[in-house]
Amino acid sequence: MLGRLLKRDKGATPVVVPEAEPRQPVVAVAGIPGLDAALTAGDLAGVTAALDQAGTRDAGTELRLRHEAFQRAAAAERPDVVWPPTTDKILASVGGVPEVAAGDLDLDTLIAGVQGHGCLIVRGLFDESTCAGLRERIDLALQHFAARDRALDPQWHTPLSDLNGNPVSPVYRANGYVSFQGQVSVADTPAAADYVLSAFDTAGVPDLVRSYLGEEPALTLEKWVLRRVPPDSNTSWHQDGAFLGADIHTLNLWIALSDCGETASGLDIVARRFNDIVPTGAYFDWDVAEDVVTEQRGDKPIVSPVFEPGDAVFFDHFLLHRTGIKPGMTEDRYALESWFFTPSSCPSHYSGLLA
Repeated sequence: MLGRLLKRDKGATPVVVPEAEPRQPVVAVAGIPGLDAALTAGDLAGVTAALDQAGTRDAGTELRLRHEAFQRAAAAERPDVVWPPTTDKILASVGGVPEVAAGDLDLDTLIAGVQGHGCLIVRGLFDESTCAGLRERIDLALQHFAARDRALDPQWHTPLSDLNGNPVSPVYRANGYVSFQGQVSVADTPAAADYVLSAFDTAGVPDLVRSYLGEEPALTLEKWVLRRVPPDSNTSWHQDGAFLGADIHTLNLWIALSDCGETASGLDIVARRFNDIVPTGAYFDWDVAEDVVTEQRGDKPIVSPVFEPGDAVFFDHFLLHRTGIKPGMTEDRYALESWFFTPSSCPSHYSGLLA
């Protein structure tokens, strides 16, 4: 079962954590004017305003309230959404994968890239200053995660909890947590989450993803991660839909935070659109054997792009890809991966947060 919940590298070392994480203080929604209504409406700006008015705003509390807003949205009547999104726009590709500058990114371009080609590369979505800040925060988050049994700064490690103070996803945590070496959940790292969400707002990500999905977008504890991947990591071909499910509405945003693809690992991508899950079971029950990749890609190439810090890739749960490892790589790869789901189709065992 765990193999279907975690996208692991072969041979990766799980990080063992205590089964019981400490409880957080209760958030008394009724005692903060306007907060309950904002949560029900999915009005994150209203949530922030209510906290500011009450003088109780902090990054950790905001994450817990985003989780509560997600739960209310997921329990509401499912909206009538046309899926998948369509466009008349046609994109040319560079070596099999289309790419655009961040300034040229719009909804039609995003749809044409993901639905027409399987993915879209966006150059310069984040600037170097933002990437440097995220690299620093990844190092700090991993440092605090490793020392989580000591009383360090809770802004760098506080397990995401519900409003009653109970850490969410207890089974997931007990079975190896979100983390293998070099990975930590953004939702458990309030200081990093606050920085990432601000960077998303600056880049226009929430509005773009909302338009693509047709609903309020949601991130999750399990699939919103900061990564520092060593150059000798193992890798395997996969489609995330093999363990997320094929009938979900998703959009993933993978952002390189360091140079990737030459001295540090990048991505290997099968440059074609898939609309179903290919045969699996090469090593885990969700990964894909080399001969299956060869058969499924037909005459389409395998593309291994070179990324600079701030370059991004949008794709969904059907893209066939893997971490791109080559002999002679010497550097760690810093990256941010953010899977956006709709509240109405998010896997039930995942803990969501409105984005």
